[in-house]
Amino acid sequence: MPRSRCCGLPGLAARGSGRDGSAPILVAVGRGIKAPENIPLAEKLAKLLGGELAASRPICDEGWLPMDRQIGSSGQTVAPKLYLAIGISGAIQHVVGMKGSRTIVAINKDQNAPIFEVADYGIVGDLFEIVPALNEALEKK
Repeated sequence: MPRSRCCGLPGLAARGSGRDGSAPILVAVGRGIKAPENIPLAEKLAKLLGGELAASRPICDEGWLPMDRQIGSSGQTVAPKLYLAIGISGAIQHVVGMKGSRTIVAINKDQNAPIFEVADYGIVGDLFEIVPALNEALEKK
């Protein structure tokens, strides 16, 4: 079985571009996104990277994104080539669903967030400064 695959998430599999029909890149948002009106910031990053948007349980529980976008023990298990965790603390229930990802990049303002224990690369900082800068750099490409 290929390491970079997306299990479940029917919307992701249908639109993905991986060899097996799955999304090779996932951009996931957590509580750090603060409000539903901020989700388009991460959605834009996902689009620019050629990926799909996913979320932690609190985001889906609040109804900000559909439940089929939820990653974790009570959601879907995924293993994309790149998993970008934006504002996700890294609770074990979430990590269980994404720890099989080939490369994990985390952006969180809390340098002690558990997500950094599983991340291959970590950026400690404000996602509202970092994500727009990433979007701008990718738009210039």
